[in-house]
Amino acid sequence: MNNFSNKHSLPLIILFIFSLPNIISAQSSPWELTTSKNDIEVFTRTNSDCKIKEIRIQTLIKTNLDNLFTVLQDVAEYPSWVYKGAHSKLLERLDENTFYYYTASNFPFPFSDRDLVVLSKKWYDENTATWHSFSKAQPDYLPEEGGMVRIQAFESRWKIKDLGNGTVQIDYEATTDPGGMLPAWIINLGITTGPTKTMTALKEKLEGMNRPTSLTMKK
Repeated sequence: MNNFSNKHSLPLIILFIFSLPNIISAQSSPWELTTSKNDIEVFTRTNSDCKIKEIRIQTLIKTNLDNLFTVLQDVAEYPSWVYKGAHSKLLERLDENTFYYYTASNFPFPFSDRDLVVLSKKWYDENTATWHSFSKAQPDYLPEEGGMVRIQAFESRWKIKDLGNGTVQIDYEATTDPGGMLPAWIINLGITTGPTKTMTALKEKLEGMNRPTSLTMKK
């Protein structure tokens, strides 16, 4: 059984985790635009506490919040749009907006595949009419699996705003260290590839949900 089974201590534990100093909030350089294509802008910047660059993606998606949150919370289906996703599973749901999940990623030979355990929480800011989501690696939640490298450092933030015209604005930031023997300079060469392909696939998946099916067209 996991270490967080004591329900009375969960609120304090969650508060502690999300109040820890964040990788993303460390001293960082200004964002630099690296690519802009298909309404997806990708930025990177360096961080004083980590040799691996942070990444930021901004985009507009023709969708609605219901569809977006349905996809984002369907953990088992992450491999259908997350780049190099092998399999994912929900581990524990603490409440409607907070859950632990596990995900594994395929890495090219000769590198070992990676896995990641995450605690994710979302909330709504009425002052800005914006949904926020913050995710942080919890590497000790599950025992490590043989043949996999457990990712120790990962943080991501989503800012999601419904623009009211069938369009949702997304501002995504992330930083991670895949661990293992990969040097930072090699990681930085391809740091934008996975997140950009993931966001592109998410955009295509959501906008595909808007298209009428053949059955709908016949009615």
